[in-house]
Amino acid sequence: MPRIAVEHPFTDIQQALKESGYQADMLEQKSKAARYDVLVVRSLESYDGVQFKGSLVETSGRTIYEIVEEVKERLQRAGKINGEPAPAKRKPNGRYFTGLLSGAAIGSAVALLLTPKSGKELQVTLKEKLASGNADGTESGTWSQVKEKATDLVSAAKEQATKVTAQVKEKVSGSSNEEQKTDSQKESKPSSAL
Repeated sequence: MPRIAVEHPFTDIQQALKESGYQADMLEQKSKAARYDVLVVRSLESYDGVQFKGSLVETSGRTIYEIVEEVKERLQRAGKINGEPAPAKRKPNGRYFTGLLSGAAIGSAVALLLTPKSGKELQVTLKEKLASGNADGTESGTWSQVKEKATDLVSAAKEQATKVTAQVKEKVSGSSNEEQKTDSQKESKPSSAL
């Protein structure tokens, strides 16, 4: 039977665990924690330095039902009670690497069978196609259209930036003129006698 300990003062949690069929003890000292499979504690930080191989279940912000369910889940995962079997520990085997290597080999074979030209021939063909587009000094239709559109966009952006800059300068100079007028008006008014 799995051993469960509950930290003081959680007697209600201890009672709920007993009603669920578990043997639950009150944990008197942290040094005895190593004897138990699951500890129900107030905070996990208070058990940082304690040597313990089991699971810690924190109580803060949870209902008794949630705590009992988590204790059950932890015991099932550890293989201490029936229910879901404990996850099998995977031993590294060669299946992954075998699949990886066979996939690479099959992919290479398919590429060799379906390629119409050898690597050297393909490189030569690509070089010729790239050179022929610019050799006679003319550009292909699509490329020239893209280049023309980009040039138009850049010039439109420059024009817009010039307009915005002029407007900002105008507003800044207009506001400074108004401030100067306001300051000169204040200076010209005679101050009233007290």
